[in-house]
Amino acid sequence: MILSVRGLTKSYGLGEAQIAVLRGVDLDVGEGELCAVMGPSGVGKSTLLNLVAGLEQADAGTIEVLGTALSGLDDQARTLVRRDKIGIVYQFFNLVSNLTALENVLLPYYIAEVAPDREAASRALERVGMAKRSDHLPAQLSGGEMQLVSIARALVRKPALVLADEPTGNVNVATGRRILALLREVLKETGSSLLMVTHNPEDAARADRVVFMKDGLVPEEASLTGDTLHVAEIHERLRELGI
Repeated sequence: MILSVRGLTKSYGLGEAQIAVLRGVDLDVGEGELCAVMGPSGVGKSTLLNLVAGLEQADAGTIEVLGTALSGLDDQARTLVRRDKIGIVYQFFNLVSNLTALENVLLPYYIAEVAPDREAASRALERVGMAKRSDHLPAQLSGGEMQLVSIARALVRKPALVLADEPTGNVNVATGRRILALLREVLKETGSSLLMVTHNPEDAARADRVVFMKDGLVPEEASLTGDTLHVAEIHERLRELGI
């Protein structure tokens, strides 16, 4: 199992009150699986990704990434897990503005303090169709192009687990379809797994499994799994769940 989450809870303080966001989430992601997470805004989807990435700590419960338990690890140890095992595709790209596309893709090597593999970075840019823009700064790229660079950066070291937070949320429909098709192809080639948060039923329909978050939980009986998922059945399940 690439990812195993059990009994995950997380609350945030609002003045003197505590707002419970996650109330005991259970979730598994298998090897090579593309799992989409859907639910209303504020339900805790991004919080779940942040906890899995080790960017935040849960109040209770366990998270295991490739058998490594995040619970109890300090900030440095969680950073190492994220560095070595996880790739992240952000909704707002998070490219470094004064670095070229190629230099942004090389960042994971510098963060890991290993020799940068420029050939691998160039191949990653070529794979996402951005080889001709490798010397361009983010300000010289469109939103869709920046997202493609961020995908190349997330995948360049072939992480076992990729986390994607609304990867098509800030691009047009055509580019969004290209991005999802590309992620699907690359995952198949590398054997990596993807946990993706999305509001878009069309994106979710490209997944192997769709799970739905409601009231801080992921009810297993509400999930959809199949070789071919249809947008209509995802809409129907959203209606059934009232989300």
